[in-house]
Order: sequence, then structure tokens, then C-alpha cells
Amino acid sequence: MLTVWIMLVSSLVLRTGDLIFQESCPDHPDDTIKEVTESLDGYNFTHVGMVYIDEKDAVFVIEATIPVVVLTPLEKYILPDRKACPPISVVMRLKEEYKDLIPGAIEAAMSHLGKGYDYAFDLENDLWYCSELIYEAFRQANGGASIFPLNRMTFKAPSTGEFTEGWVRWFRELSIPIPEGEPGINPGAMSRSEVLQFIGVLSL
Repeated sequence: MLTVWIMLVSSLVLRTGDLIFQESCPDHPDDTIKEVTESLDGYNFTHVGMVYIDEKDAVFVIEATIPVVVLTPLEKYILPDRKACPPISVVMRLKEEYKDLIPGAIEAAMSHLGKGYDYAFDLENDLWYCSELIYEAFRQANGGASIFPLNRMTFKAPSTGEFTEGWVRWFRELSIPIPEGEPGINPGAMSRSEVLQFIGVLSL
């Protein structure tokens, strides 16, 4: 059983198993995600990772990012490359009735370290995008039963009902059809899940 360590960061108490959702700066390439998703409380999340605090109280985030699943130090996750416009980082936590799943979810997520990024957003290929990794980690920890609902993916802008230029280009470069309507989960949809509670906005 993994110990749930507690670390105080910028007035927020982080715990192993917390999820940190991120909204990228305006005009970031992740705007393709913002155009087709809806997040909690008006945010436009484009990424999510899971907190892991080790036996030395070092704080990391397990994340599926390009090119592979990695364990990223918290400071680097919040301030990637110390850019002038870092992402907004919002902490959410599983509600009390789900906390016993956290050790198993950490173990499951760790088992995928080093595996490649899932550019095709395919749930069956043993490659991982950010929210897919979190979804699967808690599904495995819960004996194969999902706690986050899957959605039918869309790559169309709500304002036009048409595929966005960014997604058309993305899948054209992969030489695969756009997986419109296939099951999947994005950070915005995950942030609205009833199993999570809002903790606060994180900064260093």
C-alpha cells in the first residue's frame, strides 16, 4: 500500500492522487483542443496529470505527454521551460469515497512510464494521451469498472459544426481518418466529473 504523502505548495496541500488540470496560454498549439471541448467553471483545459509524492516528499506529476509517459517534477510541470506565459494549473481531488483507489491507480499509471504518446486517441493501442492514462489507471484500480465516463469524441467546432483546421491537419499528417464519434475522454470532460472536487489554482 502506497503512503499518501502531503506537501504544502503555495497555500495548497497537494496529495498523491490529486489531478492537476492545465489550460494553455492563448495561441498555444493546444488551442485545437480548446475549440472542441468544455471544461469546469469556464476553464479550457488542454492537459491533465496525476500527483505522486515519493518517500522523500519530492512531488512529481505522472503525465502522458509527447513523446512518452513521464514522471515530471512539479515545478517543471507548472512552469515548463520557465516560459513567460505558463499554463494555468487547477488542482482537483477524488471525493472521499474513491480515495482507496489511489494507490492502485498510481501503480497502474507508473506501469506505463516510457510508453509512447497516443497521437490517434485510440483506446485500444497501448499508447497514451493525458486523460486516457488517468482514465485507465483508475479503471484498473477499480477492478475494471470506470469511474470517469467516456464520451463520443468530436473534433468539430461547436460554433460551425465543421472539423477545425487544426484537427484536419493533425489527422492528415497521421494519414488516418478523423475518429469522430469514437469513444474517448478529454481533460475538459474529466474535470466535470462528479467523482472530483475542486481544490484550487496552483502556483509556485
